[in-house]
Amino acid sequence: MHDLLNATRATRNRAALGCLGLALALGCNKDREALPPVAAAESSASTAVKVTVQPVTFRAVQRTVGVVGTLHGYEEISLGAKVEGRVRKITHDVADRVKPGEILLEIDPTDYQLNVRQAQRSLQVELAKLGLDETPVGKVDVTRVPTVVQAQLRRDNAQKRMERAKTLVEKKASAEEELSEKMSEYRVAQAEYDNQVLVAKAGIAAIQVKNEALSIAKQQLQDTILRVPQPSLPVPGLENGASYAITSRTVAEGSYIKGGADVFKIVIESPLKFRGRVPERKSSEVKLGQKAEVYTAAYPRSFPGEVTRINPSIDPQTRTFEVEILVPNSQSELKPGGFAKTSILTEVDDRTPTVPLEAPVQVAGVTKIFLVEDGHAKEVQVTLGVQGSDWVEVATPKLPANAQVVTSGQTAIADRSAVAVREAATPTTVTSDPAAPSESGEVSAAPGEVSAPPMARRETAP
Repeated sequence: MHDLLNATRATRNRAALGCLGLALALGCNKDREALPPVAAAESSASTAVKVTVQPVTFRAVQRTVGVVGTLHGYEEISLGAKVEGRVRKITHDVADRVKPGEILLEIDPTDYQLNVRQAQRSLQVELAKLGLDETPVGKVDVTRVPTVVQAQLRRDNAQKRMERAKTLVEKKASAEEELSEKMSEYRVAQAEYDNQVLVAKAGIAAIQVKNEALSIAKQQLQDTILRVPQPSLPVPGLENGASYAITSRTVAEGSYIKGGADVFKIVIESPLKFRGRVPERKSSEVKLGQKAEVYTAAYPRSFPGEVTRINPSIDPQTRTFEVEILVPNSQSELKPGGFAKTSILTEVDDRTPTVPLEAPVQVAGVTKIFLVEDGHAKEVQVTLGVQGSDWVEVATPKLPANAQVVTSGQTAIADRSAVAVREAATPTTVTSDPAAPSESGEVSAAPGEVSAPPMARRETAP
């Protein structure tokens, strides 16, 4: 009896719980159907992706052509000895700065001094043969040579005796044989005179040869001293004269050198010449007189330059042409032979569309940005150009001036996705002395002012 009573109570409890659950379910559905239209719209809006946007900015961009190449000295010279001999003295070494005319090296001059004396004696012998005291200068009148004068006098005397004999024969005061003898003497004197003229001309030529040999011997004696050469043309930027730096020395005192062997290498290191090759397709952009900026690994800053020469020929193998840029180097900071990168400044594009660096996204090799139009995202595939510290150029396609580009939330949206623009977080402002430089080395703008961004540069890689 007691068990039957407990079972009946359990059945009644389960039935009551079922009715209560059904009533709650019906009540919830009734409340849901009774939601007002505003609440339904809020529920729909909650599905839009929250994004931040920034406007497309137009700024001035300096277009450039990038070139890689090598720095060369304005002049690079290999100096060799013109004569052979043993090195007696070296006056300068590597890294010394020297002026034109300074002595670099001296060769033992003993042998060349003896050659000069020998040439002088040989010249004196030839002068003595003609009875001259010094080498004749210019066109020589051989009739004034003593030996020719003597022959001329003998000929004149023979001529006078012949004429006297003719007179005597005509007066029947002398025999015909005497006239014939005098005529023969005259012909011999004339032949001797002609011979002495030829001998004198040959002697003059021999004297000139000996004189040239003496000049050569003297020149060789001077060549035992190696000096810094003098440039024939003025060096740009060096009004006070050129200066050379010694980059190599290959001999030592006491060593024997051959004629023509390189012993020193010197270079004019200010200004320098940058030489690099530019692709053929850039030939219409690069022009004489354009400014350039030269960069090296040794310095964080650039060095100014100017395009001074453009090779008119294009290499058919590489399809490139060479350009030469003159780079001032008064402080000798740049080194000849060093590698450098150069940006040739070609033109300024005043209205270049740019977007924040956070805007572009890359998916499967495709770069794109999202624009917000009427509460929806619009996907635009783009080609990027020059990049700044916090922006990047959109080279193609052309963007409208009032376009709003998505800067956050791009990974959660697709083309035509519903978006909701939210306010970007305001950066924390740090109060500082307006004149104090920041950690980056820039001077902060005064309160209430906005610093104008510097002109950007777009470099076109070769």
